[in-house]
Parts: sequence; C-alpha cells; structure tokens
Amino acid sequence: MMHLVEVRMTRNVVTVRPADTLAAAASKMQAGPFRRLPVVEADQLVGIVSEFDLRRYVDALDSTLVKTAMTRHPITVMPSETLDHAATLMRQHKVGALPVMHLGKLVGIVAARDLMMPEPQPLPEWDPRNRR
Repeated sequence: MMHLVEVRMTRNVVTVRPADTLAAAASKMQAGPFRRLPVVEADQLVGIVSEFDLRRYVDALDSTLVKTAMTRHPITVMPSETLDHAATLMRQHKVGALPVMHLGKLVGIVAARDLMMPEPQPLPEWDPRNRR
C-alpha cells in the first residue's frame, strides 16, 4: 500500500505574510509549536520561514520583516505524492518541511517529524525572549 502525503500532512496550516515581523513569526512558531511557517500573500505561497532563519536576526526580530529572512520558491509536494518522494526531497534539499500544494493553493505542510525522519539541521530548544 502506498502512503501518500495527504495522510500525514498537517491541514490547518499556520502561515505568516511577507510584511509580518519576525517577532510575529516567532510567536506563531512558539504557540504551534512549529519550526517553520509557510509565507503566503494574496493566497499565493511566496516562501517559507524557519526557526533557523529567525536565528540570523535574533537581535532584530521586531524590526525585520519575514520577507527579508524567508526562503523564496520553497520546494513543495502535492497531496497525491508518496511519503517516500517527500522524504527524498527533504533529504536532497536538506529541508525539514515541505508545503503541500494542490491546484496552486497551499493545502498543508508535511514535516520531517511527520515522516519520522530526523531534522536536517538539529537546533537546540530556544526562546527568542531569552536572547542572551
């Protein structure tokens, strides 16, 4: 039996906008808890921002916009693709999550942990409020 992305993906995806601050993204990640958020503008996926991206701006979360730190044109999968294919893409591109697209719309996200895979860049737990 083939296991498809749609079986393991998270459907109600928490997203941010390019014009949101990294502080807003960080608080959504913590509330999640998630390590990545798709970036959506006018119903279009325009990027993905990760905890790793936030760390580069840790002293400027309130003044830096998501669009500055996000990865544009993220690698995506479709709900009908296999989990093996998703895992291969994650390993090839060293990413920990893939937005799931259907007919040009963001319909989910599948993360390494959904596939029981290790994170590509393990990060210690962090709290952007305790910056030092």
